[in-house]
Amino acid sequence: MRVTGATMNTSDDIRSVHHGLGVAFKSAYNHSGTMVLVSLLWVIASLPLITIGPATLAAYKAVLTLREEGEIDREAVVSTLSQHWHNSVLLSGVFVAFAAVTVGYATNYVLTGAVQSGTLAVVACYLTAHLSAVLVVAFVRLAEGNAVYDAVTGGYSWTATHPFDTVLLGFVSIGLFVLCAVLTVTVCLAFPFLLFTFHVAVVAEREG
Repeated sequence: MRVTGATMNTSDDIRSVHHGLGVAFKSAYNHSGTMVLVSLLWVIASLPLITIGPATLAAYKAVLTLREEGEIDREAVVSTLSQHWHNSVLLSGVFVAFAAVTVGYATNYVLTGAVQSGTLAVVACYLTAHLSAVLVVAFVRLAEGNAVYDAVTGGYSWTATHPFDTVLLGFVSIGLFVLCAVLTVTVCLAFPFLLFTFHVAVVAEREG
């Protein structure tokens, strides 16, 4: 029974990700102008780096309102930013710190070959990858109107209860970037919108 249950859960995860990809590309096709606008605004707003958190939160909210209402609710986006811009800066800062530690250990390992640095680099890489998945869910929850504590704990709970979904979320996100990178210009014009729409679709699909 356990094997059967695990197989069913894995199948549900695959269907969830497949559904999310379908939603992302369908939304991009149906709202091509909005896709370009959201993607470009996210890229421009993220250039100072410190603003990448608020820019990402705004993009998630824009995608959510587009999903629910058929168009972007600018007032809702502004309201969400006014409530959680500082939280989004803090959360993105934590991710950057983890990523910096990972790069530091990895660089030291490459330069010195120290086994300890290599081991710490692997551990830090795993923690950073897990944190990125937690933050994806947390940012979606913030965009939905949850408090920051509920958003973060909800993100951790989601990744803990849907491990295969979490892994697929990461690999498909990387795959989307590679696909858009091959097509060059779409990295700025399409990738952000596709990525955020995919994330929202997968997280919403597995709610409850």
